Amino acid sequence: MVFVPMTWDEAVALRSGSAADRHQGCAVTPSLVASMEADTLMEEVEYAALSYAGVLALVLKPASPRLVVAAEVQQEQLTDLDRSLGEVEVRELAWTQVQALFADEPAAIEAVRRAAKIVAGQNLPTALDAPEVEAVLDQYDLLWFAPHELDQLQGRSSSTR
Repeated sequence: MVFVPMTWDEAVALRSGSAADRHQGCAVTPSLVASMEADTLMEEVEYAALSYAGVLALVLKPASPRLVVAAEVQQEQLTDLDRSLGEVEVRELAWTQVQALFADEPAAIEAVRRAAKIVAGQNLPTALDAPEVEAVLDQYDLLWFAPHELDQLQGRSSSTR
């Protein structure tokens, strides 16, 4: 499973088949697994990858609330960037591979906006150290949505900052 931060418009482009060929995201990589305790369950490692993708959304997509696409991809579609937080590049992602969408709950929007202003353009480890990002991670979870619910997320993910 790979977790890819996108704007709502980028997710719509993916659904229509006109998306960019490459995306940054987070996945369960050997370096991510190695950064965790030995007895960490695979579900916990996947949750960490999702959380890191949510922070990556703040860094890469600061002009919109967080939207993370979860997709089952082939190993050859991924390039492991060999970073301890599971950062990867995904090639040729298709909407048919999308298993779920994760988006901010409405109550998180202001906290997400503040955090994104602070960490936009930074690298993932630096962003994770920001108190505003810690507050978002501590107080708000990304909510699960089925892929067919993308249109219902438009109001959440297309608001300007």
